[in-house]
Amino acid sequence: MTQIERFTDGIAICGDCMAADVLDAVRSEFRGLRGVPLVIADPPYGGIVDEDWDHIVSDQELARYLRHMTWTYAQMLSDGGAMYVWGGVGKPGNRSFLRYIVETEKAGSLELANLITWAKKRAYGVQNNYLWTREECAYWVKGDAKKPKTFRVPYLEKKRGYAGYNAKYPAKSELLRRTNVWSDVTEIFRGKQHPAQKAQRVCEIPIQVHTEPGDYVLDPFAGAGTTAMACRALQRRFIVVEKNEIYFDAMVERLRAYEPTGIGK
Repeated sequence: MTQIERFTDGIAICGDCMAADVLDAVRSEFRGLRGVPLVIADPPYGGIVDEDWDHIVSDQELARYLRHMTWTYAQMLSDGGAMYVWGGVGKPGNRSFLRYIVETEKAGSLELANLITWAKKRAYGVQNNYLWTREECAYWVKGDAKKPKTFRVPYLEKKRGYAGYNAKYPAKSELLRRTNVWSDVTEIFRGKQHPAQKAQRVCEIPIQVHTEPGDYVLDPFAGAGTTAMACRALQRRFIVVEKNEIYFDAMVERLRAYEPTGIGK
């Protein structure tokens, strides 16, 4: 029996996001709607953290799993809906994320709208190489990448300092427009509830860009519940799935502690 916890603004499901009973439970929650506008997925990278769920047999196997997961959850997107899938460049012997991107786009139905780089603050690496300060996110659109269902142009809090390229192309805002390199979000250094926990802001950005208040956002790898908390902060609804019972229980406790009395729309 699939464990489901219900909140005033969403649901959390404990189970494998690719299991038939979990997929049935997810689909039943938005039956009657024409899909969800946004999926945010932070799947295993393969051999990055010392956890059983991040074990990798081969990069081909992980790439195949990511393709299948993406295709499965893309079916739940509305036409023009967006899907953000996090990953990394990897290392020799594990280029699964790069392999996954190329093979997924070849398969059709989704187009890669952009490859986002999160420029992080903490650097790591080896002596005879550049230090690594990045993490990647594939931004997919169901259908034509040039025509997402919703795209609110995101701006930074920093002013541009000039009026625009020229008089013919004036700037639409005095603020700088966000690029595909996100350097304004600091990662979590202490107090993580999950070893792969993202900063809440990296979830809030696509939610603000692709959804309206009251819309559903779907996350098949919930972890500490960061996507759900981001939805709650922005008055959206969430459907999140987490396989690990320990992380699931901690996430539910966290969501219960800050549960709102209601949500708009």
